[in-house]
Amino acid sequence: MKSNISFHSAVGKELQSPDLGRFYKRNGHKGRIQPYDHCIWLTLEKEIVAATRLSTIEEQNITELSELIILRGLWVGKKHRGLGLGSLLLNKILTQQITPEVTLYCFAYESAIPFYKKHGFKTATESAPSFLLQKQKTYYSRGSKTQIMAYNR
Repeated sequence: MKSNISFHSAVGKELQSPDLGRFYKRNGHKGRIQPYDHCIWLTLEKEIVAATRLSTIEEQNITELSELIILRGLWVGKKHRGLGLGSLLLNKILTQQITPEVTLYCFAYESAIPFYKKHGFKTATESAPSFLLQKQKTYYSRGSKTQIMAYNR
């Protein structure tokens, strides 16, 4: 199956097709693609089966840290879960997008923490930048229990 998978990427404002947004909505993800998001997705026979978004601090007008990227909305389609597609997508990002100078952060749902740990992420609640800690408080106030995790090469 993995030989039939294609990788794609685009910056949110350059996406010409609403298919990626529909993929997220259809599979239960509530976040929206932002104009500054670097979107990366997998297709299997022209169907989107997994996707994620990368955001940098500069794109969000935060100057606190410059060597930081946020992994957002790593999602695998409901009928394609358990096939290793999330790992395939994340490994592609970790090997081709992340340099040793960059820290990759994410907000992991409790059920996804083992997945991220398997890929080298560590809990980063104590060491996370203040703006991420503030964002986590917002998520908690909305009932979304997440853990800040970080990946460094």
